[in-house]
Amino acid sequence: MIRLAGLPTERKLLALSAMRSHTPPGDVSAVVEALAQFGRDTGAQVTLDSDSAADANCLLRYDFGPGKTLAFNTHMDVNNPQGQQWRFAPNEPFIEGDRLYGLGSCDAKGSLAAMLSAIESLLASARPNAGTLVLTAVMGEEAGGLGTLRLTKNGFRADAAVVGEPTELAVCTVHKGTYMRRLTFEGRAVHSARSWEGVNAIEHAAAFCTAYAQYAQTLLRTPHPILGPANASVTVISGGTRQNTIPEQCSLICDRRLLPGETSDKADAELDALLADLRARISGLRVSVETIVSTVPSETPTEADIVRDMLAAAEHATGRRAAPSGFNGGCDMSKLVTIAHIPTVIFGPGSMEQAHAPDEFVSLPQVRCAERAYANVARRFLGKGEFL
Repeated sequence: MIRLAGLPTERKLLALSAMRSHTPPGDVSAVVEALAQFGRDTGAQVTLDSDSAADANCLLRYDFGPGKTLAFNTHMDVNNPQGQQWRFAPNEPFIEGDRLYGLGSCDAKGSLAAMLSAIESLLASARPNAGTLVLTAVMGEEAGGLGTLRLTKNGFRADAAVVGEPTELAVCTVHKGTYMRRLTFEGRAVHSARSWEGVNAIEHAAAFCTAYAQYAQTLLRTPHPILGPANASVTVISGGTRQNTIPEQCSLICDRRLLPGETSDKADAELDALLADLRARISGLRVSVETIVSTVPSETPTEADIVRDMLAAAEHATGRRAAPSGFNGGCDMSKLVTIAHIPTVIFGPGSMEQAHAPDEFVSLPQVRCAERAYANVARRFLGKGEFL
């Protein structure tokens, strides 16, 4: 096992990106074992919340004295690259120019490496003079936030949290919820030479796609002041068996992103209304609906202490004026805010354009800036210390 403690941030990230932790299947044991060793090497109280490292969350707790608790939260699992065309082996990371290429380098092992180096920076020269810092490295984020859901339902609490996700060093105080449903349209198969005797499931799915695109346009009318509008798309479709057979089944996945104040129940009601209209217009339409992912949006008031301190730390690290921004994806902030009631911001290196994309990479200058910002937000929030 490579020992991460003492390595430069780039080498930490190279090592982490080489560790297989795809979701699915979601086995994060290699990362858990490396982080647990890092915790032991740096004097942390190390906690695994599962008997198996494969599906454990790894918590590293550093106590600096009485005071508040700040959580660093980011995920160990990464997107499964199956079906994508990469120009290099995903788990053989490398540095080219000022970029580090490799699976998970952007989403979100760049944040994890920066958090680890920030912890070492705090321990080495400028410890906060009060409070507790907890790194919560979680499993299952790519499967809907299973790890952070388990943490918060088991009573994890903190006074504030910073979630590491690729925000290009923007401080995000609000994010969209994720609402994904699989729709399966049922038809009747016959030989295509006698198509009038069958029911074409693909045609019914196509009618839905047209209606869903029109529905998506209506969402543009009520934007959030930071996030902008909600959105809805059909992202996956599959149907048919042979070129000369009327398809008896066609399934698709619709991806609806929710704004704060919206709920899955609201999106379900809108989907039900859309399907009811289709049934009224299309004789014999049969469709079933299955939940794929359901996460809620969340928002932290811009006047919260963690927002103020993260904005100041980001501005100091980047040299650019920072203002509250929005994160268009879903992430584990939702559980921290809505279940544990922890004021939370999202901040990290990398762009969502590279997340889940072939040839994933992260900007190393951004990783270094994130490292400084993470260290400084901990110093400011916990001990009101001067920035490094």
